[in-house]
Amino acid sequence: MKFIAISLKWLICLGAIAALIGSASALFLWGLDVATEQRFAMPWLIYLLPLAGVAMGFYYRHLGKHVSSGNHIVLENVRKDGQEVPFALAPSIVVATLVTHLFGGSAGREGTAVQMGAGIAAGFGKFFAGSRNAGKLLVCCGIAGGFGAVFGTPFAGAVFALEFAGKRIVSRKIILCLLTALAADFVCLSWGIDHTHYPAIQLGHSPAVWVFIAAKLALLAVVVALVCRLFVSTTNFTTRKFREWFPHEAIRAGVGGAVVIALLLIVGTTDYLGLGTLPENSRSLTLPGFLSADCHAPAVVWLWKLVFTVVTLSAGFKGGEVTPLFFIGAALGNSVAWMIGAPTGLFAGVAMVALFAAATKTPAASIVMGMELLGWKIGLPLALSTLIAVRLGGSASIYPKSEEL
Repeated sequence: MKFIAISLKWLICLGAIAALIGSASALFLWGLDVATEQRFAMPWLIYLLPLAGVAMGFYYRHLGKHVSSGNHIVLENVRKDGQEVPFALAPSIVVATLVTHLFGGSAGREGTAVQMGAGIAAGFGKFFAGSRNAGKLLVCCGIAGGFGAVFGTPFAGAVFALEFAGKRIVSRKIILCLLTALAADFVCLSWGIDHTHYPAIQLGHSPAVWVFIAAKLALLAVVVALVCRLFVSTTNFTTRKFREWFPHEAIRAGVGGAVVIALLLIVGTTDYLGLGTLPENSRSLTLPGFLSADCHAPAVVWLWKLVFTVVTLSAGFKGGEVTPLFFIGAALGNSVAWMIGAPTGLFAGVAMVALFAAATKTPAASIVMGMELLGWKIGLPLALSTLIAVRLGGSASIYPKSEEL
């Protein structure tokens, strides 16, 4: 009877967490689309990015100091016996991310998904968790729910939560994380939210041809690993220098916003702003578009997106790195495919996921996510390139190591 009572308590708790996370994710994704469409309709908003950065910096310095280092707080909680994850982390990161995208910052949404889910789950944990370990498990379930609902990949969300937390994937924790992610994704979809659509990758080549494609995929993985090292080292260096040169958060973000505007004036296109998933016009380069055989991405597209993203996030704007990494990887894979005569959609899709895996050191979640987004048929070539890219991508990650927390 005691086991039944405990199980029922956990199911109710996880159901409530999933319902709230799924609804919050739906609101967040709707807000992202609205913010992006408003920026398209009012292009002058980008010139207010420095002011938005100053306002955000003042908020985090004076009102939100306890939630300013969101991913560090979550990692300290799930990997060590660090501080509790405050519930205020959830609304703070959502609003900051929407502001970043409304005014044209080049950022993603994975950081928001992780922190939003963790903050909501931690709020429940204060009342339902009977121990420290139970509270940490709820936070992992919250991360799984947030990631799964925001990206529409519940299976990857469950695996990502445990890889992110440094836990064993093959354990009983995966069941609770998966249940939460599936329920949160169901709730999010029930609100009528549409996730970014990626075309399913078709593999119609003969075994003899696949020998050559596999060799080219290995070459692609090496290129992805090099770009991963560039992204991680540049992000870490720029973040450190921004903090050294501009200790005040408001000044730092204001300067970063001004640099983004300067970059925009240099390149003369808004394709590198925001998520990069929605087209501003018929000529826009977008993340899903790179997977089309008709798209021939210029060789410098991935590099410009990398620069825009590094400046935005290093200056203190919020959102995350995953969708920009997808954009960078897909553009890179598209360019490489055209250069060496390989299938465009396959290489763009594989590079998109492999770069994410190499930069985050979450290969299992990345492979699962790739199959959820692009179809299960891509599993074998995706695993080949992803594992090579992770192995050659160095030990550094966009997330801090446990000893750095």
